[in-house]
Amino acid sequence: MAGVEVHRLNLVDVDGKLTWPDRLRFVVRTLVTARRLGQLDAIVTGLHTLVPVGAAAATLTGTRHAPVLYYLQDVWMMRPFKTAVLRHHPSLFPVTISNYTAGALSMIDRAPIIAPSIAPSWRSRLLAEGARRSEPAEVPTILSVFRLPDWKGKGLRTLLAGVAGAREVVGPVHLVVAGQGPAPTVVRELIASHQDVELHETPPDDVLTRMYGTADLFALCTRTDPPHDGEGYGMVLLEAQLAGCAVVGPASGGCREAYREGITGLTPRDESAAALTHTLIDLLSNRHRLAEMGRAATRNAEAVTRPEDFIANVVNILVGGPGPARPHKIPKQTRRTAPATVSRQSP
Repeated sequence: MAGVEVHRLNLVDVDGKLTWPDRLRFVVRTLVTARRLGQLDAIVTGLHTLVPVGAAAATLTGTRHAPVLYYLQDVWMMRPFKTAVLRHHPSLFPVTISNYTAGALSMIDRAPIIAPSIAPSWRSRLLAEGARRSEPAEVPTILSVFRLPDWKGKGLRTLLAGVAGAREVVGPVHLVVAGQGPAPTVVRELIASHQDVELHETPPDDVLTRMYGTADLFALCTRTDPPHDGEGYGMVLLEAQLAGCAVVGPASGGCREAYREGITGLTPRDESAAALTHTLIDLLSNRHRLAEMGRAATRNAEAVTRPEDFIANVVNILVGGPGPARPHKIPKQTRRTAPATVSRQSP
């Protein structure tokens, strides 16, 4: 990776349930390997549950730069002991994917951000599909892609209601719902109860790229009402934009960093179906403007997903970045100071 010598140790090498002997063998193998390699430029812990192992390896080797990778759900799953290790170890610091998750980690430490990117081969296919776009069809198509078993948290009911409301103003609208399946029975029944909606379970890559390339608008409605945690970044929004599709992002969460408000997409004012309907009507009522946003989406997504820039950012942060901001102290509250309130959904 960009001239960096990487030694990777996997907790799981084969499919199957981890046992305690498996975990112990991994810890021993990691520490033995770390001791053999000696002092390193960086030790990267790729899973938040392995913070103690990363701390032990950094201490054993005297490594001063030890980032720990955090995704959205990881932030809510942290345990007090591992949080304490991360906060107080002189070398460890969190790295995450958006300002949304960085904000959630701010009570522990400053978290540098590595915004997700797209695999070069997949990126090229999406750009090529977008370049083949033809004139918009008479009936506009809205596409939504998400893991189908997570349909509640991804806001499928809101999406269906929002599209139904938009049809009352702009006329016919075709909706395509696709994603990794299998789709629960309730999802099939829900979609079957609405007009002009297609469901595609685990579509092949060529079919999915074509969906992106023929859609007029992409909509993601991920929710933050408990027990849902929102979207940490929203990779599908980048995929849609690479293929020339304007987007509607969730009202809350980290997705706003994946598109440019008012230029490549719009955001509803809240998570309600009424707010989504208003946004869809705004976009679908002016097809020329929508097409212009799609072209701007391609330009923006192409610029922010260049592989060479992503690799440089990863190397800078994981190997030679600024490191942890030490000391990191949170002032104690006094009786005269109102207690702080931390929301699980707020960055």
